[in-house]
Amino acid sequence: MPPADSVQPILLSADAANQWQEGAYEVWLLRGNCRLQQGTTVGAAKEALVWIHRPAPTEPGLSRVIAYLEGDVNVQFDVLGRVTDRAWLGRFQTAAKVEVQVARIAGKPDTMPEVYQRALAEWRQPRGAAMQPSPVQDAPATFPAPVTMPAPAAGLQPVVADSGEAQGVQPPLVVEALPRGTRRIRMFPRGDVPVQAQWFPDPTTQQWIAVVDSGVNLLVDGLDRFGSIDVSADRLVLWTRGSEEPDLTGQTLQDESTPLEVYMEGNIVFRQGQRIIRAEKMYFDVPNNVGTVLQGDMLTPAPQYRGLIRLKADVVQQLGRDRYFARNGFITSSRMGQPGYRVQAGDIEFEDIQLPAVEPFTGQPILDPTTGEQVVEHQQTVTASNNLLFLGPIPVFYWPVFATDVQDPTFFIRNMQLRDDRVNGMQVLSTWNAYELLGIRNRPEGTNWDISLDYLGKRGLGHGATFVYQQPNMLGFSGASGGIADYWGIYDNGLDSLGAGRRNLAPETDYRYRLRWNHRHQLPHDLQLSLEAGVISDRNFLEEYFENEWDQFKDQTTGAELKQLLGNQSWSITADVRVNPFFTQTDWLPRADHFWLGQSVLNDAFTWYEHSSVGYARLQPGDAPKDPTQAARWTAEAWEVAASGERVATRHEIDWPFQFGPVRVVPYALGELAHWGQDINGDDLQRAYWQMGVRANMPMWTANPNIESELWNVHGIAHKVNFEAEFFAAEANRDLELLPLYDPLDDDSIEAFRNRMPYYTFGTPGIPAKFDERFYAVRSGLASWVASPSTEVADDLMLLRLGAEQRWQTKRGRPGARRIIDWVVLDSHISLFPKEERDNYGAMAGLLDYNFRWHVGDRLTFVSDGLFDFFSDGQQLISFGAFLARPPRGSLYLGMQLLEGPIRHSVLSMSYSYRMSPKWISTFGTSFDVRKQENLGQNFTITRIGESLMISAGFHVNAARDNVGVNFAIEPRFLPNSKLTRLGGARVDPAGLYGLE
Repeated sequence: MPPADSVQPILLSADAANQWQEGAYEVWLLRGNCRLQQGTTVGAAKEALVWIHRPAPTEPGLSRVIAYLEGDVNVQFDVLGRVTDRAWLGRFQTAAKVEVQVARIAGKPDTMPEVYQRALAEWRQPRGAAMQPSPVQDAPATFPAPVTMPAPAAGLQPVVADSGEAQGVQPPLVVEALPRGTRRIRMFPRGDVPVQAQWFPDPTTQQWIAVVDSGVNLLVDGLDRFGSIDVSADRLVLWTRGSEEPDLTGQTLQDESTPLEVYMEGNIVFRQGQRIIRAEKMYFDVPNNVGTVLQGDMLTPAPQYRGLIRLKADVVQQLGRDRYFARNGFITSSRMGQPGYRVQAGDIEFEDIQLPAVEPFTGQPILDPTTGEQVVEHQQTVTASNNLLFLGPIPVFYWPVFATDVQDPTFFIRNMQLRDDRVNGMQVLSTWNAYELLGIRNRPEGTNWDISLDYLGKRGLGHGATFVYQQPNMLGFSGASGGIADYWGIYDNGLDSLGAGRRNLAPETDYRYRLRWNHRHQLPHDLQLSLEAGVISDRNFLEEYFENEWDQFKDQTTGAELKQLLGNQSWSITADVRVNPFFTQTDWLPRADHFWLGQSVLNDAFTWYEHSSVGYARLQPGDAPKDPTQAARWTAEAWEVAASGERVATRHEIDWPFQFGPVRVVPYALGELAHWGQDINGDDLQRAYWQMGVRANMPMWTANPNIESELWNVHGIAHKVNFEAEFFAAEANRDLELLPLYDPLDDDSIEAFRNRMPYYTFGTPGIPAKFDERFYAVRSGLASWVASPSTEVADDLMLLRLGAEQRWQTKRGRPGARRIIDWVVLDSHISLFPKEERDNYGAMAGLLDYNFRWHVGDRLTFVSDGLFDFFSDGQQLISFGAFLARPPRGSLYLGMQLLEGPIRHSVLSMSYSYRMSPKWISTFGTSFDVRKQENLGQNFTITRIGESLMISAGFHVNAARDNVGVNFAIEPRFLPNSKLTRLGGARVDPAGLYGLE
């Protein structure tokens, strides 16, 4: 046999195979040219039956293989000898991979072949000389009688019996049948020494006591819920009752109410469901599910967490099937003896209810696809008193009592950061688990509540809370619902620094805050209710404290929407009210919309689209800044006027699609009638808008399967092109300049920039028309959409738009399992304006764009895109760069962006994330304006991956805000929402996921 500590992989191959799962074992029935190899050991046969036991991801160890070879068997052991026989069975193990290579694979046979029964019988024989390498043998082998598996009978319950072959002892999981209300006791040796049980009977009381002083593996089958418990120990004492001596080979059964108690010592491993207890001494009462553990260490999965929760204590008492009491213990996820992050408690009550997972609609049990075992759901709660939170050897926090349901295994504090910079001074930022701090034991399912406590040296004390929820129903209404409520505020004593020309700004109010709430509820009958609230103290708060939200999130508004989807139709009723007077927003009091898209007319001869809207609108322009200097540099846009009144509009499109040879042609006509109660001058306005045109596209492709290149990883190339064209003419009987934008085109952050743009960019009172967002939207064809997001945007236009979307595709992957990927992508479009003076400021062509991606390999990609206008000072935007990703090692980006027009820059950017070693990760990013020779900013972070903590330190430079700072952060490593464990492409797994590190 190969050595027990073999690190050589095991390779199995054959012409064909059947594969299925038997409990924890992966079973392969190999046929034709069967071959097994591990290092210098090579076996060959006509047929083979192989059981593979792979370690679970949370329990790393050795993979074990039991191989039965039959028919012209030849096993070569190099210097140890060779075996030739009709049949042979051997055991192998490896710390490396076990790989099976078979061309044709089928599932489990309907009827087990005789080779399976012979293999199973051979496995059950005691280990002997036939299993060891020996000189060449030519004597024919004899086969034991076939073993027939009984079929389950009525009134019997299936029991999965784990034999413990994971320790290299017994045959695989076999599904047998036990009468209901009975159990079976079996003992197996823990190693190669047979079980030696000494019985001490008491005929008067019918008590039986067995003492086993050698390594033993005890299995008790027939228990409810999970079928069995599995115990391994160095020494064991078993006590039970019965009229005769219990048969420890499993041939006799016991009533489930019969007393059965077990005392164990030495290297105990106790398994019940997915729960594992390791201890030195343990007592367990099987019928009552109670016990006591000394120096216990319990591991159990937790919901929404990839690792295991660990409870270690001096004394652990099992008070029932799922209830535990521990004294002088701690809870963690690390496998270290004294982990660096833990909650040390005087008394701990732990409840771990294991329930078999079932499909919600069918009620059928859910099986693990890897092991074939029943998937288990855990409902876990922890209540602890006299708690000390340790970071390393130092206790950093005390709390008298805390309770949690272990939805995410964190304790009190979620993260802690120390920062220092010019704008905010010394900062201490912390996030805490509110449920645990308040001792709320049974928190509402599907909710998460965090509290933020922050100190900013130059600003003040910050405070906030975040509440996230997901519910199957709410307030008596069925249907899934979810949302987030987030608040943060501060009494601000400092000054804002928002960029060049806006530094050292005094806040417009002393107490500053942001409250946002987003809620969505899926109601019956395909109804959807959306609610949101967004309240901000002043115009600069988000940009100063939550820049990511300001730049990228949806505008924070306050309103409600009720929508229903009916096939290709939908209707909605919306109500919005502006609560932030410094932003330009529209109140809808209320508004109703109806969409009908892609409706067949006259038996698919025509296709109809429709959008109708009616509502009462009140556009409220944002207030000018209170700071006199900023107010002098602030200009309202031309459409930002106070206006209110009803708005009624209906827009329709009819298409006539047909095929003209290889070209799909779609002539269409679009029209709209709309009424506004108030235009930009305060008058009512009626507008008629029409557009007529034709769209066409022609797909083409060619393929050459003979192109091969190992260098470029190309295996055949297919070139696919879709040529597109559209020509239309549109007219409106009212000018766009007469209408306020009740439906805005830009976010609040862009509008705030455009209010400053006349002063900083043009030095004029307003923005020139060719840079006005309304006319840019018209040139882009926004009015051609029936579902256009802005009803007001429509004007005269004649346009010819041409485009080509191209893909060069190839195949990648291992032979026999290759997949199609886009190797090169190139999309490009251009717009031509026949009336260039009216529609495109004197230029015939404009809005030329392209998008290029070249996936050189699975890890390296070159990218570039561009957008161009050809009138004076029109936009000229080009970006290009390369991504290199090597997950989970890291990632690298290097690129440049060139912009010409009213705003000009040439920015070179680079960023990387790199896992330098198993314990260190560094990230770095930098940007530099080559044109202006200006530094834009840098950030650098280096992170130490501890056994249960992530500790990072770094610095950041923001040249625009004239701010330089340093930061230091600590996070528990197993946080499900951790930021530090998602550092670019360098993935960090939870602590303890793969056992002891």
